[in-house]
Amino acid sequence: MIHHAERRYEQLVETLRDTEIQHTGTPAQLRETNLTYINEAIQELKEMVIHHTFRDEQEEIYFFKHVKPKFTSLLIFHARLALIELKRPAGSLKDIRRHYERELLLIRIFHDHHVQLYQYLRAEATFLDAKLFVRGSCDLPYHYATTAVDSDTRFTTYYDYVIARIQANEQLRAYLIRALQELETGNLPADVPEERKDLHWTGSKVHLIELAYGLYESGHINNGTAGVLEIASRLEALFQVSLGNVYRTFQEIRQRKKDSRTKFLDLMRQKLEARMDELDAV
Repeated sequence: MIHHAERRYEQLVETLRDTEIQHTGTPAQLRETNLTYINEAIQELKEMVIHHTFRDEQEEIYFFKHVKPKFTSLLIFHARLALIELKRPAGSLKDIRRHYERELLLIRIFHDHHVQLYQYLRAEATFLDAKLFVRGSCDLPYHYATTAVDSDTRFTTYYDYVIARIQANEQLRAYLIRALQELETGNLPADVPEERKDLHWTGSKVHLIELAYGLYESGHINNGTAGVLEIASRLEALFQVSLGNVYRTFQEIRQRKKDSRTKFLDLMRQKLEARMDELDAV
């Protein structure tokens, strides 16, 4: 039975791969198709287990520790992915970024809640296997029926579900990190309409002039040969704003007494460092 179940898993993975290559519909339609194939495979597996008598405890442990979680993790991953993308806000890149970061936080909370099982699996320990992966050997948590994919005690040990969640979370985490990396480069998800390309400066003109002088003094534009007025002119064209008398404004910046003379550049540094700290905490 183990061999047949593992072969069915290989067929399922191959089907999902072929479907992704050949599918011509929307990403949502693809996810729905994938879920249909996975559910069909799991139902076949359930019928197989219900009508099968494991030859010994070790075979049952192997099935619920290594075989079944692979099927369930696919279902959890694709179902969770569909929900994440369904709930994805239609707002700005910042809104989408926060949405993905919240999902990463949920994954970390689940990890912290089950850290002992993570350690047990990572150590390849076996001394609790008879308690965790044999049906009827472990009392099911009260919340299990509302969280598990299938709470039929003929087809679960509860901890096979937790392992499946762990495996699915690893896939989801990789997906979310890739999505965040794409957003950092300004790339929207494939099914999100592209935003307007025009950029408008909505801050203080003084701040933009401060930025122009910062770019000029850095010497990083045209190897330092670009003049400050040229840089300011390009910023005006890029952000569709008129900066007025750049030199006079710069003199006013120099004469600041109470505030920092690089107020905007300081703000940029603070915001960037805060953003990096947020990502480090994910």
